[in-house]
Amino acid sequence: AEYEELVNIQGALEETMKLPKFVTRAFWIINVLVLSIGFCGAAGAQSQQTVKQLQQLIEQQQKQLEAQQRALEEQTRALRNLRNRVETLTQEESAVEVKAEAAERLAEEAVRKAQEAKAEADRAHREALAVDVQKEEDLHRTEGKTFHIPETKTVVTLSGFIKADVIHDFDKIESPYKFAARRIAVNGDSSDEPSSRTTVTANASRFVIASATPTDYGKLSTFFSFDAAENTTSSDPDFRFRQGWGQLDDIFWGGALRAGQSWSSWDDVPALPETMDFEGPNGSQQTRQGLVRWEREFQKKYTLWVSIENPNYSIQNGKEKSAWPDTIASLNWHGDWGHLKPAVIGRQLQGDNDDGGDDDTAFGWGAQLAGDIKVPLLAKKDNFKFQAVYGAGIGSYNNDGGIDDAVFDGSDLKAIKSFQGYGAFQHWWTDSLRSNAVFGYVDVDTRNQQPSDTLERTMYFAGNLVWSPIDHMDIGAEFLWGKRENKNGDDGDATRLQFSTKFLF
Repeated sequence: AEYEELVNIQGALEETMKLPKFVTRAFWIINVLVLSIGFCGAAGAQSQQTVKQLQQLIEQQQKQLEAQQRALEEQTRALRNLRNRVETLTQEESAVEVKAEAAERLAEEAVRKAQEAKAEADRAHREALAVDVQKEEDLHRTEGKTFHIPETKTVVTLSGFIKADVIHDFDKIESPYKFAARRIAVNGDSSDEPSSRTTVTANASRFVIASATPTDYGKLSTFFSFDAAENTTSSDPDFRFRQGWGQLDDIFWGGALRAGQSWSSWDDVPALPETMDFEGPNGSQQTRQGLVRWEREFQKKYTLWVSIENPNYSIQNGKEKSAWPDTIASLNWHGDWGHLKPAVIGRQLQGDNDDGGDDDTAFGWGAQLAGDIKVPLLAKKDNFKFQAVYGAGIGSYNNDGGIDDAVFDGSDLKAIKSFQGYGAFQHWWTDSLRSNAVFGYVDVDTRNQQPSDTLERTMYFAGNLVWSPIDHMDIGAEFLWGKRENKNGDDGDATRLQFSTKFLF
């Protein structure tokens, strides 16, 4: 408003400074008359009195012109000051506009940063709340993708991988895409398996969906996964339900309760070595079954698991009669150096005698120690993984299977003892290139009542080279060798080459 008023005043002053036309004309007429009279006076045509009057008139006009000149100068100075003021206001207005634009940009930047901070906070909250897929799935290595379900507190995680295998067998083995040592053909075996075979398959591919919801009792988690690896003796895809469980944290005595189908508390998934072979070492314990488990962490370095689990066992010459569930207790001791997991199991074996005798029961038991120990001797990330298991009546927990838990000796049911285990060393050549060397061994204390072709011993070796060009991709080549020995001394071995590519998400 001040600026517009000053502009109007400037215009008025400019108009005022213009001399009226009649004053200019009168000035020139009077001067012409004076000159004429002067000429006439020289000729004697005008009186002295007339000359004096004209001189007075000229003096008055001169004074008026001088007054007009002074007024003009004052108006010029006022106009100059007014122009300076207008320029100052214009500059101030431009500065205000620049500051306003800068403030607007700062506000927009603040809004953008606030949105980014909110998105980062939401992401951090999702990741903190989400189910740890790496912990629940062996060798998964990714956290998956998380997102909120609108209008709920639930976070959903999607993950999995596509695994493509090219496998060539040089000897007879009944498991074309799993290197199960117990399925190696032995001498004199009438197996119809070809002596040489190439298999290309993606059956090991996996999909996982998990959810997590905060509650007054802690986090409520659910987990579901499946793959296409149900068919052991064929490379044809066959969808398989792997895991499906729910868990509520901090429900009893500061611990979590899990129920459903999950990895057995007897297993130690983090201690499994990295192999291209989907089966893994023959001495490992890999069982997913129905269970109810309570777990609690102590001092942030000990985790206790106590569970009751589905009693799935086999009797050589009898029919299984499920009585009581298996009971398992394990303790996971973990730190920066790795982890150790001791575990014990107790189970009741009950069955009907095929010979028509009375049914009987036997006590099955087992103890194990498994772990993952960092050994940064050759490289920072080098490690050693192992598992050693000994017991009676626990053959059904073996990864390869084929080990009987008990046999009838007359009318008495006897649990069968066995030793199972493996050791694996992983060396990192670079941050993306690594090798694994794995050796597994199983020895069964067979009894006289078992047939001569009963499995007594298996061995397993795997050596590989794995490259990860990006975080979510593995390319590997592996050499595999295995051997089976029966109770009667018949044996057989097999050799395999495998090339695998895994895409994780």
